[in-house]
Amino acid sequence: MSPEAWFQVANTIALTGWLALAFSPIAPRLLGLLGGIAMPLLLSGGYTAIVLAHWASGQGGFDSLGAVAQLFESRWLLLAGWVHYLALDLLLGAWQVRTARREGIAHLAVLPCLLATFLFGPAGYLLFQSLRAAHRAARNHPGDAAAMTAPGPWTLARLAHDSPRYTRLAVLLALAMLPLLGALALDTRLFQGINVWIKPLKFHIALVVYLVTLAVFSRFASTEITRRPWWQWHERVVVLAVVLEMVWIGAAAALATASHFNEAPIWAALYSLMGFAAIVLTSASTTLAWAIHRHPAGDISPALRTGLVWGLALTLPLTQITAGTLSGMGSHWVGGTPSDAGGLGLLGWSRDGGDLRVAHFFATHALHIVPLAALVCAKLFGRDARAPVHIAALAYIGWVAATFLQALSGQPFLAGIFFS
Repeated sequence: MSPEAWFQVANTIALTGWLALAFSPIAPRLLGLLGGIAMPLLLSGGYTAIVLAHWASGQGGFDSLGAVAQLFESRWLLLAGWVHYLALDLLLGAWQVRTARREGIAHLAVLPCLLATFLFGPAGYLLFQSLRAAHRAARNHPGDAAAMTAPGPWTLARLAHDSPRYTRLAVLLALAMLPLLGALALDTRLFQGINVWIKPLKFHIALVVYLVTLAVFSRFASTEITRRPWWQWHERVVVLAVVLEMVWIGAAAALATASHFNEAPIWAALYSLMGFAAIVLTSASTTLAWAIHRHPAGDISPALRTGLVWGLALTLPLTQITAGTLSGMGSHWVGGTPSDAGGLGLLGWSRDGGDLRVAHFFATHALHIVPLAALVCAKLFGRDARAPVHIAALAYIGWVAATFLQALSGQPFLAGIFFS
């Protein structure tokens, strides 16, 4: 048989092993044996046979990149390298499945790691180790009982007790920023005037902050609600939506193309799908607002509880209005230069035209700013003073509306006031 024929055989063996690992919960022992032992053994045997038969005919070596390239000019040794890759990645995937089962990590959470390992080897290993770290960090420990029942301190264990899924995902996204920073340092490609990896990093930071905020605020909702099956399933769907958003934006960065407003057929379809995912992930703020309002928990002032409900409840509708308009217009720029180069500080907002991202930013941060305003109101007017909080919330709606109209008129954020 030719190297090309053996290439197809090796691929079939590897794919069989990966499918066995993916569906291993159906028959753990049988499929684990097939994907974790039998298929890697076949690949390892084939690799050894190829090396024994054809190593002497190869040129080059491992002492330099050029020598490796020369070595792989032999199609048989190139095949050996490919089978080497298939066997070790499959073994790595099998180890992930066994480790996840032993440590109590849900198989559904491992599937993206298996896919990443199947496609990109070490990247999948990195993702799985990040998943393990997030799982361990958010695991409830009996010794942390005091931290979990007291209003503070704001420990990771307490966050995990109040909202384990959002806390674990926040830790995972924070760890995932490390390879993104590496890509930022290595990749010089630009998109819309800035490095292609800046946008994924911004989204990671924003979603980590959002998820941690939800975890913190979850302690003010009764566990009678947050432990109900429908609530648990809603959290799972929100987690899936966040993961899909990050994969989508990261893939666009890797291809140096637009994730938003991309008119290519596939990307346009993905944009519509991710728009729905954005609504789903933002809906977590709405359900939490309802839970805190109707089923409160925790000893907090009426003023602060009112601010929490207002801030969480405003996040989805304000975001929908601003993001919906932005999407409908096909761009966040209104006049000015369509580039993020020279934008405002770390945010990148346009300084020579309107930018709808300004209103979108303040809309999505209603869940932070309105509760902070409520804290100030409680300090100034007393813990039972709810009327000032209502006024502050209405004023914030006006602020978002003002930045929204300013952008639509083609004017930069705070033009002529703090910025020229």
